[in-house]
Amino acid sequence: MMKPSVPERGLVVALDGDIAKVMLQGGEACRGCGQAKIGLCRSAGLSMIVTARNTLNANIGDTVIVGIDEAVRLKAYALAFMVPLFSFIGGAVLGVMAGPYLSIKGLDIISAFGGLVISSIISYRRLKSLDASSSLIVKSVLQ
Repeated sequence: MMKPSVPERGLVVALDGDIAKVMLQGGEACRGCGQAKIGLCRSAGLSMIVTARNTLNANIGDTVIVGIDEAVRLKAYALAFMVPLFSFIGGAVLGVMAGPYLSIKGLDIISAFGGLVISSIISYRRLKSLDASSSLIVKSVLQ
């Protein structure tokens, strides 16, 4: 599924409760997406249908702007950048503190990179599950 990195215009084609199916026209945000750049989706002007939370009560036939929910975006940034950084720093601090007691030279470096690798793997898995969930939202109704 394509998820626009910036708001994208589309037409509501179906509703299912508070979920709207929106047909995107494959605009600039779509062509700039990482998936489009490596050919995983149809970004060459062909229409695509995505699902988005319809918190603004758009109706079928309305032109809407869809984008990534800000809460999801912030969580993704934290998972991608902050968690690995803090794990790296925390591992280094633990290694500096435990190194003299365990008589292991370079434990700070080993534990820092170990924390970075482990947290990066965990963060990557959480990011994949976050991407698989419905994280698009109708940001505005144009009609």
